Amino acid sequence: MTTMTTEATTPNPFANDPFYLLGTADAYDEHAAGENIHDLVRRADEMLDAAPTGLVPANLYVCGYGNTVRGILNGHIAQINAQTEVAHRWLADTQGRAA
Repeated sequence: MTTMTTEATTPNPFANDPFYLLGTADAYDEHAAGENIHDLVRRADEMLDAAPTGLVPANLYVCGYGNTVRGILNGHIAQINAQTEVAHRWLADTQGRAA
């Protein structure tokens, strides 16, 4: 089975902005240091609530941080879903009701 890969139809206009990338790096660093994903989401939400309007460096930092945290959260949810599927399959097999 092959998986079709597609390119993003609208590229991120801020992908090369240093402040956006700084926010992205900080989110990854905090996650790698062991920060709980739920704390990262809460922090990103608080930053987004207090972010200035307009195209300013602080806003770009917050956007980079928030987008990265949401991506980490999506990966976390996908991992939980995969582990749940494996657990259900194992339980069905051990109880003799495998499909």
